[in-house]
Amino acid sequence: MSRTLPDDFFKWLVELRRWFHQFPEPAYKEVKTAAKICETLDTLKVPFQAGVGGTGVVAKLRAKRTGPMVAFRADMDALTLEEKNDVPYKSRNQGFMHACGHDGHMTIALGVIRWLIENRWSHNGCGEIVFIFQPAEEGGAGAKAMLQSGIFDAEPIKAVFAGHMYPELPMGHIRLAPEISNAAADSLFIRLKGKGGHGAHPHHCKDPIVAGAYLITQLQSIISRELPPLENAVISIGRFQAGTASNIIPEEAVLEGTLRTLKPDIRIEIIKRLEDMVEGVARSFGISATLNITEGYPVLVNNPVLVEHIVTCAKEVLGADNVHSGLPRMGAEDFAYFCQEWGGVMVGIGCHDSNKGFQHGLHSPYFDLDERVLDVGTRLFGYVLTQYLKKS
Repeated sequence: MSRTLPDDFFKWLVELRRWFHQFPEPAYKEVKTAAKICETLDTLKVPFQAGVGGTGVVAKLRAKRTGPMVAFRADMDALTLEEKNDVPYKSRNQGFMHACGHDGHMTIALGVIRWLIENRWSHNGCGEIVFIFQPAEEGGAGAKAMLQSGIFDAEPIKAVFAGHMYPELPMGHIRLAPEISNAAADSLFIRLKGKGGHGAHPHHCKDPIVAGAYLITQLQSIISRELPPLENAVISIGRFQAGTASNIIPEEAVLEGTLRTLKPDIRIEIIKRLEDMVEGVARSFGISATLNITEGYPVLVNNPVLVEHIVTCAKEVLGADNVHSGLPRMGAEDFAYFCQEWGGVMVGIGCHDSNKGFQHGLHSPYFDLDERVLDVGTRLFGYVLTQYLKKS
């Protein structure tokens, strides 16, 4: 196997990725992004269907010999974030940025398609490969929307693969969890209603800000003092909004946050304690309090058989020293819905320049990647997909 792609192929990948990076679009509004994907598929003469689950695109390659069907997923949406990088390919859409590597994911998927075509896989291989370009991963459950569209109902997909940029890892390395990969996510909304008044006369008021401050501190004791030390969960309050002036005690305060868990029983236990604590702070401060929990993405569970397959292939492509086993991540991923449907695996792809070291993480306005990862991802997943079909 070639250690790197031909120069013209790599240049094509870089140009694609930089185009995606310059025109980031948010969930379910990836219109130009989808059009660029369709244009590229047309150039490669690959059949596709657009408008799946909103703005999603599904392409399919079929070999002459019969065999199983597998899928590869790439997410399309960007974040509502103003880019601060000073690069020629900086985002041109003000207020939006590909700060989670989705521009790289799409490019790698298109790269795999070209790699398959140029290696004459359709003549020499077997089976079918479905490429899923998915909208709305960043909170919009685009994977669920694509599944609910019905397009996959008659497709006997045996396994689904995906990669995600891991900027903590150097380019050329990968990491994957042996089973649980990503946490389940729930959104928390807490409303505290007290009695407003003058800041100089708090005894005439019921202060929701003080109650909220106590509650935020108390919530952290669930993780530190009630959860078994070897279990993992996160409660983070990201929004605390109240008041209009420095000398006015407000009527209401609103708290919003996120709960991340890896096990259903732990999730249920924490939710019960959240309910108890919200009720308790209401009694303690003489206010009213409501808690609303919106269930988000489920736990992403890697299929152990597919993990073993990835590890075997990656050692051949990247070298054994560059393949790592990892712990679950508390970030959520709607790729979990595809894994629930078919069984799948998420691979963390190292993407920082080892000469510079790790600098900026995902969702940072300074996030960028070592573009050589496009070469690595294309060769790795091309090999992973073809070898899986060959052995199945």
